[in-house]
Amino acid sequence: MSGRRLVVALAALLAACAAAQPAGRDAAFPAGTTFAWLGTDADGARRNAPADPTRYTIVFEPSGRTTLRLDCNRGSARWERDGATLALSPIAGTKMMCPRGSLDVAYAADLAQVASWRAEGETLILSGRDGSTMRFRPMPPK
Repeated sequence: MSGRRLVVALAALLAACAAAQPAGRDAAFPAGTTFAWLGTDADGARRNAPADPTRYTIVFEPSGRTTLRLDCNRGSARWERDGATLALSPIAGTKMMCPRGSLDVAYAADLAQVASWRAEGETLILSGRDGSTMRFRPMPPK
């Protein structure tokens, strides 16, 4: 193969690899980090706050899938990001009956409203179409 053909073949290969990257993946978005839900605020007041944030987690996997812990349930969804805009597909999850006082349904409902994201230091902020604000902190690696 001539030098020029090799360069063209390599350029085509690199372009194909770049096109295969999931939508919304870049260094600024915290894909791959497990975040614990600290709570949701709405209209200037706390709407929901779990007693144990580690029972309500989200991971934005680089593949475009989220994995969720919803107290005693597990779930997943697809995510897409364009700049500060963030969209989650409907959550598919288990439907175990969690103990009284669980926020599993509220957490899933809050996530269904997500329309954008931003980071404030290590805190992940997800803003909802309904004006709500969800706050998350990164969990230490296992």
